[in-house]
Amino acid sequence: TNRFLTHYSFKSNTLEKNTTYEFPYIYYPGYEITYDGIPIEYFESSNGLVAIKMEPEYGTYYELNYVGTKIMNISKIISFTSLCLFGVYVYKKH
Repeated sequence: TNRFLTHYSFKSNTLEKNTTYEFPYIYYPGYEITYDGIPIEYFESSNGLVAIKMEPEYGTYYELNYVGTKIMNISKIISFTSLCLFGVYVYKKH
Protein backbone atom coordinates (compact mmCIF):
# COMPACT_ATOMS: atom_id res chain seq x y z
CA THR A 1 0.00 0.00 0.00
CA ASN A 2 1.25 3.43 -0.98
CA ARG A 3 -0.66 6.58 0.04
CA PHE A 4 0.27 10.20 -0.60
CA LEU A 5 -2.31 13.03 -0.57
CA THR A 6 -4.71 12.21 -3.42
CA HIS A 7 -2.75 9.19 -4.71
CA TYR A 8 -3.33 5.68 -3.39
CA SER A 9 -2.05 2.41 -4.80
CA PHE A 10 -1.91 -1.21 -3.67
CA LYS A 11 -1.38 -4.74 -4.94
CA SER A 12 -4.22 -7.17 -4.31
CA ASN A 13 -4.83 -10.88 -4.14
CA THR A 14 -8.61 -11.21 -4.34
CA LEU A 15 -10.08 -14.63 -3.61
CA GLU A 16 -13.85 -14.04 -3.78
CA LYS A 17 -16.04 -12.74 -6.59
CA ASN A 18 -17.65 -9.26 -6.21
CA THR A 19 -15.45 -8.23 -3.31
CA THR A 20 -16.07 -4.58 -2.41
CA TYR A 21 -12.99 -2.53 -1.56
CA GLU A 22 -13.39 0.88 0.09
CA PHE A 23 -10.64 3.40 -0.43
CA PRO A 24 -9.85 5.70 2.51
CA TYR A 25 -11.22 8.74 0.66
CA ILE A 26 -14.61 10.49 0.85
CA TYR A 27 -16.59 10.06 -2.36
CA TYR A 28 -16.45 13.00 -4.79
CA PRO A 29 -16.70 13.01 -8.58
CA GLY A 30 -13.30 13.32 -10.27
CA TYR A 31 -11.40 10.22 -9.15
CA GLU A 32 -9.56 8.08 -11.66
CA ILE A 33 -9.08 4.44 -10.65
CA THR A 34 -7.06 2.00 -12.72
CA TYR A 35 -6.64 -1.73 -12.48
CA ASP A 36 -3.32 -2.80 -14.03
CA GLY A 37 -3.49 0.42 -16.08
CA ILE A 38 -7.10 -0.10 -17.24
CA PRO A 39 -9.64 2.50 -16.01
CA ILE A 40 -12.51 1.04 -13.94
CA GLU A 41 -15.77 2.40 -12.58
CA TYR A 42 -16.16 3.36 -8.94
CA PHE A 43 -19.15 4.13 -6.74
CA GLU A 44 -20.07 5.57 -3.36
CA SER A 45 -20.16 2.95 -0.62
CA SER A 46 -22.78 2.90 2.14
CA ASN A 47 -20.17 4.60 4.35
CA GLY A 48 -19.74 7.53 1.92
CA LEU A 49 -16.32 6.39 0.68
CA VAL A 50 -14.97 5.62 -2.79
CA ALA A 51 -15.45 1.91 -3.51
CA ILE A 52 -14.88 -0.61 -6.30
CA LYS A 53 -15.93 -4.18 -7.04
CA MET A 54 -13.03 -6.62 -7.34
CA GLU A 55 -12.91 -9.96 -9.15
CA PRO A 56 -10.84 -12.99 -8.06
CA GLU A 57 -7.29 -12.38 -9.26
CA TYR A 58 -3.74 -12.65 -8.01
CA GLY A 59 -1.22 -9.79 -7.94
CA THR A 60 -3.46 -7.10 -9.40
CA TYR A 61 -2.22 -3.51 -9.08
CA TYR A 62 -4.84 -0.84 -8.29
CA GLU A 63 -4.19 2.89 -8.40
CA LEU A 64 -6.42 5.84 -7.42
CA ASN A 65 -5.76 9.49 -8.30
CA TYR A 66 -7.93 12.54 -7.83
CA VAL A 67 -7.81 14.46 -11.12
CA GLY A 68 -10.94 16.57 -10.70
CA THR A 69 -13.83 17.01 -13.07
CA LYS A 70 -13.70 18.80 -16.42
CA ILE A 71 -15.77 21.69 -15.07
CA MET A 72 -13.40 22.05 -12.10
CA ASN A 73 -10.35 22.19 -14.37
CA ILE A 74 -11.99 24.71 -16.71
CA SER A 75 -12.89 26.85 -13.68
CA LYS A 76 -9.25 26.82 -12.53
CA ILE A 77 -8.11 28.07 -15.95
CA ILE A 78 -10.74 30.83 -15.98
CA SER A 79 -9.83 31.91 -12.44
CA PHE A 80 -6.10 32.03 -13.20
CA THR A 81 -6.70 34.01 -16.40
CA SER A 82 -8.96 36.46 -14.54
CA LEU A 83 -6.34 36.92 -11.82
CA CYS A 84 -3.66 37.69 -14.42
CA LEU A 85 -5.90 40.17 -16.25
CA PHE A 86 -6.79 41.88 -12.97
CA GLY A 87 -3.08 42.16 -12.13
CA VAL A 88 -2.40 43.79 -15.51
CA TYR A 89 -5.35 46.17 -14.97
CA VAL A 90 -4.11 47.23 -11.51
CA TYR A 91 -0.53 47.65 -12.79
CA LYS A 92 -1.63 49.89 -15.70
CA LYS A 93 -3.94 51.92 -13.45
CA HIS A 94 -1.06 52.97 -11.17
